[in-house]
Amino acid sequence: MTLAPFARAAYAAEEEEDSKAKPPPEFEYVELKPLVLPIITERGLTQQVSLLVSLEIPYGKGDEIRAMAPKLADAYISDLYGALGNNEALLKGGVVDVTAIKERLSADTIKVLGPDKVHEVLLQVMQQAKR
Repeated sequence: MTLAPFARAAYAAEEEEDSKAKPPPEFEYVELKPLVLPIITERGLTQQVSLLVSLEIPYGKGDEIRAMAPKLADAYISDLYGALGNNEALLKGGVVDVTAIKERLSADTIKVLGPDKVHEVLLQVMQQAKR
């Protein structure tokens, strides 16, 4: 019975050491606000695409990246709005090419933030609806 308090104290000390010894994670994630893009062709509004983008960034840079979120959203919308409306290789048989979208988002991110700010651009959700 007298060992239990000592065992608890030793366990608590061990847990505290483990939490101090662990380095911070390498990356953190910043989820941007959803983007909604109309696809307007010569026939008018034909489809609507909704995107949810997250950025994998170095740990501790979240506030800096969140402050740039409006500029990122503007760059994404400006680029994709024109590209989707022109059928510029982003639509294959009427379906949005996810790989092409992700490549464009990555390029736009580098233009806005610089080359070493974001590790990966993650396309969390993409929905496409015909109108």
